[in-house]
Amino acid sequence: MGELARRHGGDPAPTVDNERVLDTWLNTLDSPHTRRAYGRAVREALGALGGLAGCDDPQALAGWRRQLMGRLDEGELAPASVCLRLAALRSFLRFCRVAGVVRLSDEAIRLTLKSPRALVLKPYNTLSEDEAARLLEAARRPRDRALLVLLLGAGLRASEAVRLTVGDLLVDADGDLLVHVKAGKGRKDRIVPLPRAVADEITRYLALRGLKVGDARDAGRVVFPSREGSNKPMTTARLRQIVGELLREAGIHKAISPHALRHTYAITLLRRGAHLPAVQKLLGHASLATTQRYVDHLELQELKAAVGL
Repeated sequence: MGELARRHGGDPAPTVDNERVLDTWLNTLDSPHTRRAYGRAVREALGALGGLAGCDDPQALAGWRRQLMGRLDEGELAPASVCLRLAALRSFLRFCRVAGVVRLSDEAIRLTLKSPRALVLKPYNTLSEDEAARLLEAARRPRDRALLVLLLGAGLRASEAVRLTVGDLLVDADGDLLVHVKAGKGRKDRIVPLPRAVADEITRYLALRGLKVGDARDAGRVVFPSREGSNKPMTTARLRQIVGELLREAGIHKAISPHALRHTYAITLLRRGAHLPAVQKLLGHASLATTQRYVDHLELQELKAAVGL
């Protein structure tokens, strides 16, 4: 870390290799999707600020935020795009501060690059109960049906679902099936209990493949293999393709991705009366504020129902 700063007399050198520092930080991020999105956002900011030298100036950072807010007001950027750009730069500069590349305090970074007040201008795309049932009916292959049941019944991210192994499925003292999600987003583990219907579907699917939860010989086997090899996990791209094909088969004309099935899971839990902190733990959110957005979505849907929409 120290050599990244190339400091002389305690001050960051003006010739810091911006791209090298950026690449080092990006390599600390687990998700390839996050790396791509954050990399684009930070490169855009560095270009506007004149590199890392400009990132050490609170007024310059505040000016960059004003530019983004102006583009938001003009409709050029969506609120989510502005929040992503600001979150990426905040994370990058905190890394640079630890590395000795910038001198700004965490408080200065937070205040100059704070996200705008969250507004649910674009509600989450989710499935209704009827649509979810139709989607499951369209899944005739056991693997595809088990995959959909797990996404809708456990709220896993696409990357978490495709790398799941039989050893990640656990049975507790009550005989209930649990999913041990290892190193999810932010490298956090979590335990997700499976509803009985979901557990039965997964157990039946594994039995068709001659696999059994709790058998040490099967622990390393991938739950959802690709067509290329018996123990090679399918890709997230293939998962998206499967969901798209089944949506068309079910006659559902919505922009539904695997992540939208995770949103559907969260909304369903809240409609059934689940407490927000419990939903936060089940989804693996670092911040309760992230989970709160589902409540905003839920309230919008209820408001629309109240006026007859």
